[in-house]
Amino acid sequence: MSNTMTRIISAAFLVIIVATCMFIGPHATLIAIGSIGLFIIDEIITNFYDQKRASVRYLFAQTFYILGFWFFNFYQISRSSFSFWISSGVVLNLLLFSYLFIIYKKSETLLKIFKMTSWGAGLFTLIPLISLGYIIHFDNWHVLLIGLLLLNFMVDTAAYFVGRKFGKHKLWEAVSPKKTIEGAIGGVICSVITTSFYWHKLVAEVTPFTVLFFLAVACCSQVGDLVQSKLKRQFEIKDSSSLIPGHGGVYDRVDSLLFVAPFYAFYLMANFQ
Repeated sequence: MSNTMTRIISAAFLVIIVATCMFIGPHATLIAIGSIGLFIIDEIITNFYDQKRASVRYLFAQTFYILGFWFFNFYQISRSSFSFWISSGVVLNLLLFSYLFIIYKKSETLLKIFKMTSWGAGLFTLIPLISLGYIIHFDNWHVLLIGLLLLNFMVDTAAYFVGRKFGKHKLWEAVSPKKTIEGAIGGVICSVITTSFYWHKLVAEVTPFTVLFFLAVACCSQVGDLVQSKLKRQFEIKDSSSLIPGHGGVYDRVDSLLFVAPFYAFYLMANFQ
């Protein structure tokens, strides 16, 4: 079976899981979102940091994440709490943005700092997933969540196929050898057009500002993927894991989603509440 067919089958299976959780209801969807974090932390601690699941750092990161996600999504549900976490997500993204574009070469010093702060894997994962969980607390959370998934994953999907068909110029070979400029542009354009049409039909009027926001988020989706690619090269690993055939690990599949979630949540908080 070709890698493309494997990717398609795996993606279809993931879509079925997401659709099933959304059909069951908001609690099931929140639990599914929370479960994503458990896999991500597992991959970060065991594959990036090369530590055992029985280690203190692994147990601390998982416990911190579980308690934090539960507390702010099922117990302390407030605008002020979500505002704090969403703002923290924006700040974290700015730091990751700086890491991607300012620190060009592999740094042994930075690698040591990363390994020393492996305790924070739970916080690193919690921040964007609380931003994602925030969407589920809206009355029309179904259409808003689908809007984000469409905006984000359409970039990756369209970029993959456009890049395979027309890609000739490397986007940033040192960080992500397979990505092309043609694929990146095609992915962003397809994402913005598709999401704008969806938004107009099911959410709200599409204004020039809305289109610009979708364009910015689509570009950020590419940045989120590049950040994770650079981190993998920093730690000298190919994939976060091999859990999802054709895609790698859970973190490989949702890296861009984690990056764009705080921006999307910030937009919703500013315009719909």
